[in-house]
Amino acid sequence: MTEQGHPHQVGYDLTERPWLPVRAADGTPAPAVGLRELLCRAHEFSDIELPLPPASSQLWRVLTLLAARVTGLDVAAEIGDWYRTRRRVLDAGAFDRDRVEAYFASFSDRFDLFHPERPWSQDPRLLEQCAKSSGVNKLAWGRTAGQNQVWLGGHHHDLDPVPLPPDEAAWHLLATLGYGPSGRCTSRTVDGRSEANSTAGPLRGTVSFHPLGRTLFESLIVNIPFDGDSEDEVGDVEAAPWERDTLPDPLGTPRESTGLAGTLLNQASHAVLLVADPGGDKVVDAYVTWARRDRPVPPTDPYLIHLLSKKGQRYARPADATRAVWRDLDSLLSEDTQERFRPELLGHLTSRTHLPGDLYRALRLRAFGFDQDGQTRDRQWFTATTPAVLRWLEDSADTSEEAIAARARIRLTRRSAESLGSRLKSALTDAWKEGNSPSGGSGRTDTGTGPWLRRGLSRYWAEAETEFWRIAMDTDSKGPGVAFSRLALATYDEVTGPYCSRPRVAAVVERHRRALFLRRPARRTDRGDDT
Repeated sequence: MTEQGHPHQVGYDLTERPWLPVRAADGTPAPAVGLRELLCRAHEFSDIELPLPPASSQLWRVLTLLAARVTGLDVAAEIGDWYRTRRRVLDAGAFDRDRVEAYFASFSDRFDLFHPERPWSQDPRLLEQCAKSSGVNKLAWGRTAGQNQVWLGGHHHDLDPVPLPPDEAAWHLLATLGYGPSGRCTSRTVDGRSEANSTAGPLRGTVSFHPLGRTLFESLIVNIPFDGDSEDEVGDVEAAPWERDTLPDPLGTPRESTGLAGTLLNQASHAVLLVADPGGDKVVDAYVTWARRDRPVPPTDPYLIHLLSKKGQRYARPADATRAVWRDLDSLLSEDTQERFRPELLGHLTSRTHLPGDLYRALRLRAFGFDQDGQTRDRQWFTATTPAVLRWLEDSADTSEEAIAARARIRLTRRSAESLGSRLKSALTDAWKEGNSPSGGSGRTDTGTGPWLRRGLSRYWAEAETEFWRIAMDTDSKGPGVAFSRLALATYDEVTGPYCSRPRVAAVVERHRRALFLRRPARRTDRGDDT
């Protein structure tokens, strides 16, 4: 037994244990691997994606840092030299096994999930600084904890918590560090100061965009951003949590983050500690609390879209589960504007950045999103992957006719889909209210939006996505034409048709059906897009 009364925990080495699900070169699921095998065989795998999208988003930041460390791309030189170094790494086609082995040897005990002194990405001091634990349900995303309501399947409760396997516990640890809520948390006392609240995780409520190559090796390399603030010596850049010789001071004076680790991993607001059973086979308890009281303005995350507030400050654009990723594609491909800034990383992937031509033409984009508020409400997480569209990224030196035409086609197609979606929404709403008004008129009514709107928009946007990609990826296409008009009309007729047996409703439906073809001034949203 330890001094705190917890049993000695058997280790779980993340470099060796198979906790990362991967896909083989043909895209089929392959046996899970540890971090060492993942990097050494990254060129043999096509992808990696955890079942928990917010954990995947944080994992890609961890893997990107590891890839930068073992290739030297974490040390920023002049941007042109950095591009040439990246090209040489890509031309090699695989990570250098000796460098991978050397890196993990330097931190041989820092990747143990249950290490008694330095558990990976956790704070062992919580055993002493927290009077009680938070419970494993507090760690596990999708479970109810305390007084919170059930969100995703499984009626878990604190009276009978179900332990987590170590691999799944590691996924939930990653998700908590990136997306943990603000507000009330387990009380932690440091140097006589007791607090029981935390700020939100750095990625909470955002959509994270990551480029994908043909292999996992390529994907990891193109995910590495150029860090213009790092020094020439690796020892001068900010260390990752497992690279630090000492644990951070929760009450320390915050300083500006530097280096890739400072940008990608050192912004967590939560401190976590997993508690395993004596055999190390299950995580039976957890501590989840605040990590620090103050922090400076965080660096710009290179994977997020940023907007400009009225006060002139950048902020990450919130995730919206009702808005599919393709509806922002033209904004992602276009250069920054005065109000919107595409993810900084995409600026390192344009036609002039020394990428091999075949890789450049194959680059796709994946999004990991979590629609949630700042505190405890988690609405929906989601993931989406585009076809090979990043070859059309805009930059000032790109005069390719194909790229210019593709961006114009995508912009026109997206706007057409948005315009017809907006008209469909208005037509369904107005027709339902008028057709169900007790007075039979078009004035105020208490009938609400009715069943038409939700069903209609769900069908329209699902089919509009398929239509969008068909047009966007067809280099011979001149634009959408009447594709979305036909789709909106078919949707309107399908949703309203069963109600038209009543003459008055049929007349109302027909009148608003014609409104689908009337052009109306586009309403602007806070995203700067038409709706």
